[in-house]
Amino acid sequence: MHYNISTIRKFISDQKGVALLMAIGSVALMLAAVMQANIDAKYAIEATAVTKERHELTYNAMSGIIIAQAILIKDISDNPKGYDALCEDWGRQDKINEVLAALPPGAGKPTKLVISDEIGKIQVNALVMDAKSGKVNSAQDLLWDRAIRDIVSAPTYESDSDILNETRSIIDCIIDWIDYNDELHGINSVESDYYEGLDTPYKSRNNYFTNINELLLVKGMSNQLFNAVGIPNYVTVYGEAAGKDKVSYPGQININTADTGVLRLLIKEGDEDYLPDVLEFRDERNDDGGCMNDLSSIGAYKSAVGNIFYNDLITTRSHLFRVDSTAKIKQTTKTVTAILLRKQDAKTKRWTCELISYKDTR
Repeated sequence: MHYNISTIRKFISDQKGVALLMAIGSVALMLAAVMQANIDAKYAIEATAVTKERHELTYNAMSGIIIAQAILIKDISDNPKGYDALCEDWGRQDKINEVLAALPPGAGKPTKLVISDEIGKIQVNALVMDAKSGKVNSAQDLLWDRAIRDIVSAPTYESDSDILNETRSIIDCIIDWIDYNDELHGINSVESDYYEGLDTPYKSRNNYFTNINELLLVKGMSNQLFNAVGIPNYVTVYGEAAGKDKVSYPGQININTADTGVLRLLIKEGDEDYLPDVLEFRDERNDDGGCMNDLSSIGAYKSAVGNIFYNDLITTRSHLFRVDSTAKIKQTTKTVTAILLRKQDAKTKRWTCELISYKDTR
């Protein structure tokens, strides 16, 4: 039934009309309440479904971390020589995919799992051997000098500063960001008073880096420099356990897993032309796709390509690994990232993978 404005006004003018209007209003309110209840129930069901899907995504993505732990523990248990290389099962995507495929449907597993080596990266905290005294690791200082100098001397890099001075200034500022004291390491370096005097002030950490993006807070570390080579892909803030609540940063880089750009920095100046030979030796595969050559020691590399590395900067073993695990349900994906520390119990000799960092990346 339809009521126009004039009819409603007539109802209002007499008592019967008012009574009928009130009745209509009551029915309308009841209908509205029922309709709203139906809408709320529909949204509740949808919200429950969405929540369930999110939980399932998180569970499936996080299960990848557990799978990665098992793969890494099996790797070290099956490898008496103890080296780590990209041609091993943990570094081969085809082998990881085989593990995922072998899990039964509904087991709760990621759709994609990637394991990478953090020890194949430059360890920024290794630049300072002791944050309390500010003692610098000279080998790491040389490594950073070569790395930054290469970037700032590139034709595409825009700067008004002298290449040598800018390189030294950035390194000194990183050192002073780490060390505990407020004494300048170099004439172009800065300490807390500089950062506290900025338009948006903040303090110098005066301790080791805990996040790679923290480098952007250091004077001289511009977005241009940070993104020039994708520093997060080549530099890590993680170290290894050194007793209860302590961490050390030995700074040695695994030449079996280092990216080509990092690997080149580990070769002595003047011997860079040997890089293709190193890559050929390291990356050669057997018929099964595994390691063709002996990558267990630095000596094996010396026998193959000569004594071309800075020996105090290199290793063939790893203990820190990054895990990127992605789950997908319908059109929704979720990726979690973890850093695992693989270590052996001194008494039981049992290997474990400790979760030392975790975050949802999307």
